[in-house]
Amino acid sequence: MIRFQRSANRLGLLAFLALGACAGKPYARPEMALPQQFRNAPSAAAMVAVDPRWWRSFGDPVLDRLVDQALSDSLTLEVAAARLDQAAAGLRAARASRLPLLNGQVSATEQRASIADQVGQGVSRAPGFQRAADVYNLGLSASWEIDLFGRLAAANRAARADLAAAQANVAGARLTVAAEVASAYLDARELQARLAVAKARVGTLGELDRLVKLRVSRGVAARLEGDQAAADLAGAQAAIPALEAALEAQYNRIDVLLGRVPGAARADLGAGAIPAAPIINAEGGPAALLFRRPDLAAAERAVAAADARVAQALAERWPRLNLAAAIGVLSAGTSNLFTERAMQTSVSGTLSGPVLDFGRNRASVARARAVTREAVANYRLAVLNAAAEAESNLAALARRRDQAQALAESATALDRARIAARTAYQAGAVSLIEALDAERRLQAAQDSLATARADTARAAVSSFRALGGGWQAGELARK
Repeated sequence: MIRFQRSANRLGLLAFLALGACAGKPYARPEMALPQQFRNAPSAAAMVAVDPRWWRSFGDPVLDRLVDQALSDSLTLEVAAARLDQAAAGLRAARASRLPLLNGQVSATEQRASIADQVGQGVSRAPGFQRAADVYNLGLSASWEIDLFGRLAAANRAARADLAAAQANVAGARLTVAAEVASAYLDARELQARLAVAKARVGTLGELDRLVKLRVSRGVAARLEGDQAAADLAGAQAAIPALEAALEAQYNRIDVLLGRVPGAARADLGAGAIPAAPIINAEGGPAALLFRRPDLAAAERAVAAADARVAQALAERWPRLNLAAAIGVLSAGTSNLFTERAMQTSVSGTLSGPVLDFGRNRASVARARAVTREAVANYRLAVLNAAAEAESNLAALARRRDQAQALAESATALDRARIAARTAYQAGAVSLIEALDAERRLQAAQDSLATARADTARAAVSSFRALGGGWQAGELARK
């Protein structure tokens, strides 16, 4: 340890050498080669842009209200916001560590000296000796670490990257909550539609069962036909409790997502149709996901933070320069406490560093580099998963839309067949059983159509989420 008071020129030279020793390769974002277009991008003319309020493109006021409330009251977002505050506090602490630290001290001591030992016995014989004495101390001290080798600057960069990652995670949490609410809402609407179809099917099969039993009792139909009709009716009745339980679970899921006690979602939703899925504009392709997805931005900032901590670990091997100064008063009484005689000052400089650490610093650097390598791998993996997720969801959206359109055409044709069968029945051309069978086939198609429409809308929600939900990396604060 070296102490000095006047060595400004030497310190300047030392700082210059330190900057040269710490100069290294600056951080650069890990490169990822991604195509500019999605293979499954829609080609329709009327497309909806991926807007930050993307859920409004479904044109459903109830969904809009639920998502807005979730973004205001969700406990998941409260957790993300708390983590953001932690990261912001970490950055403030990192910045403050580069500034001087000022401490104050005030003390008053009453002491009584021993006169039983040899020293005390000798001193007690001195003229004017007083065994009891008071000591008053008042002072200020300041200390400042001069960041010669960039250790504190690297810590500051790491904290700033942590803050940006936390900001991106908040945006990601908002996107996740909005998507979860939208998906739960679509699940509930699907179950409502299927439940209505199931109840109508029970009514139709109940009428069919009644007619078949009547025919069996008259000997017109075989008992096997009656058993089949009864089994179909029992199967349709058994489907209703399962659908009701699933619907109740979705109501509770929505309430939890909105940060409230379950029980209010049923009234909030009421009755309603499954909203139509928009055609999404996937402009920019996979390459744009690097700047559109908050999870990728958070992963990239984790790489930047890890890289800065490597520089911080490397700087630990170099000496630290600390400057300190103190001023205060020390007196045995209060009468002369603020006089020049009681004044005391000190100024010091300390240069300290490791001489032999038995590999501790090398191990710390190796660990920091391994953490960085892990962060880079996680980032690259996240990018690949994001590109695959976007492609898969866009493909699913297109295929689900085609499936829903085909089922809608099938349901339309079966509806015409049902109307024709009823007309024929009223004219006496077909039996009531044949007319009810046409109704049953239509209801089965309507159940499949409800699922297909909900699947299409869910694929749209997943596509909005996979494309980043309108977020842009430029929204991160580069503080």
